[in-house]
Amino acid sequence: MTIQITNFSTHGSLLGSATASLHDMGAPGVGSYKNEQVLFRCSPDSAGEMFEYYSTNGDSPMAGHVDVHELSGIPGTYRFPQNDVVSRVTNVDTGELVTRYWKSRRMLGVDTDEQGWFLVKVKNFSRYTVDLFQCKTCGSVTNDWWQQPIAYVAFKGGAAGGNIISPGLRDNADHNNEWSGFYEMWPGSINPKLNLKTHTGTTTCAVRNTTPVIRFQPKSVEDLMRGDKITVPITIDIQCENKFYTWHSGTADKQTAMGIMARPENAANARPLALVTGSGSAVTYLLSDGYGTKNVAKGVGVTLSRPNNRPMYFLTNRYITMGGAADGWEPVLDDATENGWDNDWKYYTRTINATFEAFNPRRYPVTPGKYNATAEVVISIQ
Repeated sequence: MTIQITNFSTHGSLLGSATASLHDMGAPGVGSYKNEQVLFRCSPDSAGEMFEYYSTNGDSPMAGHVDVHELSGIPGTYRFPQNDVVSRVTNVDTGELVTRYWKSRRMLGVDTDEQGWFLVKVKNFSRYTVDLFQCKTCGSVTNDWWQQPIAYVAFKGGAAGGNIISPGLRDNADHNNEWSGFYEMWPGSINPKLNLKTHTGTTTCAVRNTTPVIRFQPKSVEDLMRGDKITVPITIDIQCENKFYTWHSGTADKQTAMGIMARPENAANARPLALVTGSGSAVTYLLSDGYGTKNVAKGVGVTLSRPNNRPMYFLTNRYITMGGAADGWEPVLDDATENGWDNDWKYYTRTINATFEAFNPRRYPVTPGKYNATAEVVISIQ
C-alpha cells in the first residue's frame, strides 16, 4: 500500500486503501496460499461448528489495542504505528468493522473428501479491506518501526460441542486477553506496515479547480459510425507549493503526477470490451454510467488527449503508482502554463481534450441513447 502525507492532507483524509483475501495473509506475505489449499480437516460431525474469527491485534498498544474513533471521528479506527495515521479494517464479506472484540462468521459450503470429512480451504475465508486515514489529533508514536499485524484471522471448529481448535474464542471476547489457538490456528494476519510505502514532504501540488461539466453536442448514430467525433477542452487549475520545481513533476519515485480517474463501475464495463492499456491498469475509454442498460448509448465513450494529440488514459486506482501512462498517470505539469505565484504557492493551468466517439464501430455498433459519466482529477506523489 502507498500513502502520501503532505501539507494538503487534512484531518480525516483517506490516505490509502487495499483489499486482500486470505491468499495474501499467510506468514510469507502476498501470495502465501493457493485458493484450493486445505488448511484444516474436520470430522463429519463438525457440520455447523466451523467458524472464521477476526479481530484487531487487541493486545498490541501500537497496532490494534487503542480505539481512537473519538479522536479521528471515524468509526472503527485504531492506533497505527506511524505518526498522524490510524487504521480501519473491514470484513468485506460480512460488511462488519473489525474491532479488538472477536467476531465470527459461520463457514458454509465447505468441501468434503471421499470419507465425508470437511476440508476448510483458503477460499472459505473472507476478504478484508484496510483503510489508513490522517488523524492529526491522535498523537504520535515512539516506535514507528513497529511491524506487528494490525488484525488477525483465526479458525475455530471441530466435532459438535468439542471445539477442538481454538476452543476459547467466542463472540465479543476481548483480544487483549483472549488469544486461544494463537498462532498455529490463526491462518491470517493483516500487516500493511510490512509493505507500506509512505511519501511525505512539501514538494507537491493539488487541484484548485476544474471544468465542472462538459456537454457534447448530440450526434447521430450514422455520423458516429462513420468516424465523426466531438472534442471539448477541459481546464484544470493547479497549485503547487513554492518549493515544487519542474523536476518534481513526473511519474518516477517521489515525483508528482496527475491522472483522470474513472469510477469503478465505469472501468469495470470497459475491461470486457478490451478498452484497456496493454501493460497497465488504466482504461482507454470512459463509458457511460449504466453502460449496457436500457436507454444508454452503446459503442461510444470518451477519450482524453493532450494538446499535441498524444492520448491519455483513465486512471482506475490511485494507489497503483509509478506505472506511468499505462496506469493513467502523467507528469503533473505536462503542458502546464504558469499563471503566477505568491509567498506560498505557484499557480498553473492545464488543458486536456475530451473526445466523444465510437470506440470500435465494426465490432460494437453504436446504438442510440444517453451518455453520462463522471471522472475525478487526482494528483499524487508516486
